[in-house]
Amino acid sequence: MQFQDAAKLSRSRELGQTLHHLNLNRYPHVPNPPSCKKRASVALIIRVRPTFPDTATFDTSACGLAARSDQERLNAFFAQGWVQRGDPEVLFIKRAARKGDRWTSHIAFPGGGRDPGDKDDLAASIRETREEVGMDLEADHCLNVGNLSERVVTAWLGKTPLMVLCPFVFLQMRVDTEPLVLQPNEVHSAHWVSLRALTSPYLNSYIRSDVSQPFGRSDSDFIRTLIRLLFGQVLIKGIDLVPTESVYCNSGADLLPSGPRVSTVASGLLSFLSSARTTWENPSQQLILWGLTLGIMSDFLRILPSCDPSKLWAWPTLSHVDHQFSIWLFTLAYRKQKLREIESSYPANHTTIGGASGPGELDDTTFTTFQARSRKEVQDSALLEMLGGYYDRARTAVCLTLLLRIGTGGFLAAWGARELRNRRSQKL
Repeated sequence: MQFQDAAKLSRSRELGQTLHHLNLNRYPHVPNPPSCKKRASVALIIRVRPTFPDTATFDTSACGLAARSDQERLNAFFAQGWVQRGDPEVLFIKRAARKGDRWTSHIAFPGGGRDPGDKDDLAASIRETREEVGMDLEADHCLNVGNLSERVVTAWLGKTPLMVLCPFVFLQMRVDTEPLVLQPNEVHSAHWVSLRALTSPYLNSYIRSDVSQPFGRSDSDFIRTLIRLLFGQVLIKGIDLVPTESVYCNSGADLLPSGPRVSTVASGLLSFLSSARTTWENPSQQLILWGLTLGIMSDFLRILPSCDPSKLWAWPTLSHVDHQFSIWLFTLAYRKQKLREIESSYPANHTTIGGASGPGELDDTTFTTFQARSRKEVQDSALLEMLGGYYDRARTAVCLTLLLRIGTGGFLAAWGARELRNRRSQKL
């Protein structure tokens, strides 16, 4: 029991240190590339759930907006006993299923595209969160802690930029708030997930993504099927989410099955060859954090002193065995080099939190090395930097595999034709 209490204190303490660090070290603005005008913002919202037998209280005078700086509010919040013993959580949403939407049914943070009426990227994240889940991030009990590295988003294996994504971090300092109100056209469900679950090695998983999506918006089923047959599916690392609290949109079309639940080999094959979902899926069993949202979450988790960054990531690949082998071979040296760079960029004592004199004060020995490294990598997420060079090599590997298939097929066809001619000549 004492060990569990010490672990809770450690998690709360390092979360307080991390939020202080983000508040003092803002990432700079990243301008749009010349060919891309779209910007989007998301909100990474954190709260602390009290553990039994504690009761959560909100001290308006100490933690509210009135005459308080962000640092004072953070110090006052994390000095409370129930917070120190509580369990930090993050809010995720599952987007509604919409045909033609690139992000359909994905796990994401609340947020969306910036409108002309938005003052800045932060205002866009606040407006989108209010519209999608009904949460007011400008309320007295909410604090904009800071931001994470802005990034230029491109399609898988693609070079064309889609948008600039701006993640902002918020702290919700009370849990007895009004229930979330989900926008049915945008959000299927919302889920609070413990930070402990996001760092557990036993919840790692892989998701199979449709490889034909990045190749344009063609409605030709033949072209999409051909692409799937040539490349298979994209295998991407994910994390199975285990929510502590969930809210579902009761007006969603896929909340309940509309017909009998049938699972056959034929339906599985049809699901692979077609982008349509052939059977109803229990929404509570389809919560896998992956892709862009996992990248943003990893950027936050790797700031935590006790988090090992090398365990937050796995390299994407394709499901066909020959593509897997060629990608593995062509990226081997690059992957080893990048993992060495990440591991060497972290301080030797990043697993300790000693030296801080209070729950909300920074430990210089823990964060000095990280601060120097974060300024060096300020323009891009480390994961995106890694993926840029990785995708270049993966494209080469995939092209060579396709050429090898063509060459092997041509050789076998020529050999078969020659054997057929020899047999015919022997008969004559």
